[in-house]
Amino acid sequence: MHNLKRKLIDFIKKTDIIKKINYSKFVFYFLFGLKSRFGQFKININTKCLVLSQYPGAETKGLGGLAAQYPKNFEILCLTNGSNMIENYDPIESAGIKKQQFQDVMKTIRIKGSKIFDIDSGTLKNHYATFKKIDISEIDYIFIPNVYDNNIDTIALLQHFKQILKDKEFKPELKILMYESDFPLCTLDYYIDISPIIETKKKMLKTYYPEDKFPNLVDKITGINAFRSIQHNCEYCEAFMAFTPEEFIKIPLI
Repeated sequence: MHNLKRKLIDFIKKTDIIKKINYSKFVFYFLFGLKSRFGQFKININTKCLVLSQYPGAETKGLGGLAAQYPKNFEILCLTNGSNMIENYDPIESAGIKKQQFQDVMKTIRIKGSKIFDIDSGTLKNHYATFKKIDISEIDYIFIPNVYDNNIDTIALLQHFKQILKDKEFKPELKILMYESDFPLCTLDYYIDISPIIETKKKMLKTYYPEDKFPNLVDKITGINAFRSIQHNCEYCEAFMAFTPEEFIKIPLI
C-alpha cells in the first residue's frame, strides 16, 4: 500500500497536476500525508521569535503557552486594535478595552517585546505602509495565523506578510510557523508541551474572555490543546505547521 501511494505521489508530481488545478500545499499534504513528521518544537536561549496577531487574543489562543514558557525569546505584534470586538461598545471604547487586555496579558508573562497597533478592526488591508515597517531581518521564527481563518484581517495580514517577504531581507534559515487561533490546522509539523503552564495560559485567556461574560469559553479554547496532546505523553500541547519563506509565498490566498 505504501509503495502504491508513493508511486501515485510521484506521478502527480511529474504531471504537475497540482499546479494545474491550483491545489494548495495544505490540500496536497492533507490528502497524501507527506507532512508525517510531528516533532517537538525547541528553541534555545538565542532564538528570536516574532508573533503576528490579527486581533487581541489570537496570539494567546494559538501560542500563549509557548510564549509564556519562553517570554525572553518573543516579540508579539497585534496588528489591529479590536475596535469591533465588544458588543454594545462603540469602536473607541472597545479598542481601549482590548488594548488594555493585550497589555495586561503581555505583562502577565513578562514578554520581551510587544505592541498593539492603532488600526481599526477590518481595515488592516489599507495599512501596508505601517505593516512594512516591521523588521524581520534577525528573526529565526515568525508565527502567523492559519491561512484558513475566516477573518478579513487575517487575510490582509497574510497578504501583507507575503509582500514583506518579497521586499525585505531575512535570515536564510527563517521558518514560518502557522498557529491555531480561530480554526484548526489540517496538518502539523511541530508541537510544544504546555501542560506545566496551562493554568497560566488559562489566566491569559480569562483576561480576554472573563468567565462571567464568556462561560466555559476558556475551557473550550484549550480543548484543542488537550486534543492535540493525544498523540504525545502530555495533557496539553500547542501545534504548528511550518513553511520556508519560499513555500509560504506560493500558498494561494483568497
